[in-house]
Amino acid sequence: MDYEAVLQESDISLTPPTVADGVPDRVLSVLVRADWGHFRRIDRTVTKQTYRIIPRTTVAGLLAAIVGAPRDSYYQTFGSDVSAIAITPAGGIRTQTMSTLGVWTNFGERTRSVGASGRSNSATVKWPPTTTDRQRHPYEFLHDPVYRLDIAVEDEEFYRALAAHLTAGKTHYTPSLGLSECLAAVTFLGENDVKQDPKSDDGQLSIASIYPGSIDQTVPRSGVSYHVERTPKTMQRNSGGRTTESFADYVYTTREALDDNERSIAPNHGDVAIPTNASVIVEEDRTNAPLGQIDDRVVAFL
Repeated sequence: MDYEAVLQESDISLTPPTVADGVPDRVLSVLVRADWGHFRRIDRTVTKQTYRIIPRTTVAGLLAAIVGAPRDSYYQTFGSDVSAIAITPAGGIRTQTMSTLGVWTNFGERTRSVGASGRSNSATVKWPPTTTDRQRHPYEFLHDPVYRLDIAVEDEEFYRALAAHLTAGKTHYTPSLGLSECLAAVTFLGENDVKQDPKSDDGQLSIASIYPGSIDQTVPRSGVSYHVERTPKTMQRNSGGRTTESFADYVYTTREALDDNERSIAPNHGDVAIPTNASVIVEEDRTNAPLGQIDDRVVAFL
């Protein structure tokens, strides 16, 4: 794909955004949704529970899949000082637990075989013993997950590749929300300017996205529950593949908005009629999170 030619035919900038103190001057906005999603919690062992919010590292992997970046090649592209991502859940957050049947697939241990008659052209077929060693695993899935992602990366090559693929409506690899079975649809919402240092008249900011901060910075709301989650934020490459470099703690809500339920997660796209989740209200003088305003939405960047 000729990235420059694709972008010149659109209104998308050829130069990547600049990230200063965690806040970019421009973002590429996308809507990601699927029938099911599963982001396995790393602090659980038996029951395969899922994070409610797509982790930042998973967003990086999803975008790398769109442009076709090789495995373990993009971690520096999404470093905290050269990238920024705002994650906004929509349509409420619901989960459902389903059981799956696991079969032993370690061919280095117990297998059965057939063939090998001794002839030079004979073949041996090995397979796991499917009538035994089965185990039922409960999986927790997100039902109809929807996220708006506002993305900024300073890496020029990656930015152009991502912008061109989104503009053309193409992906290199099939996008999914966690597990490969959870196929996802990606809708490009365009490039948006970010207003720095948003202010409020009453000293309280309504954050549409998840909020990377402490829950004691939030303002309680009637009918809205705040939740806290801790997920991987950045990765680094090592000799064995990759390791988690840092984690992010954030506050989010799980239900649709109460007083502003007519607000769409994509206000400038009439074909996207998905209501936002209830906002996280924070005290303006107590927050130190990197905040920006996109259209009429105040978001926090990870």
